[in-house]
Amino acid sequence: MKQAQQRVANEKKKQNEKKRKAENHHKYIMGGIIVKYFPDCYRYDEGELNRILSVALQTRECQQIISKIKSESRETTPPQSTLPNAENESEGDTE
Repeated sequence: MKQAQQRVANEKKKQNEKKRKAENHHKYIMGGIIVKYFPDCYRYDEGELNRILSVALQTRECQQIISKIKSESRETTPPQSTLPNAENESEGDTE
């Protein structure tokens, strides 16, 4: 009985670790994208960046491209998790 409980606990721990790695990898990618298109981002604190991005994301142009990309992705790919597979994409990454 204890061995079964330990296996369940270990499996749950593995799944949590896998999820955490995927989330961290996603955060790393998103940070890189922000720096790529907004290199001055380091000049601003978190509150200022939140203000900038919230306004930018609400513009008509941004909303249109978001809708277009969502539409395209629905046409070409089956529904999947929004996080990448941590096992495949972040092997060997140090974050």
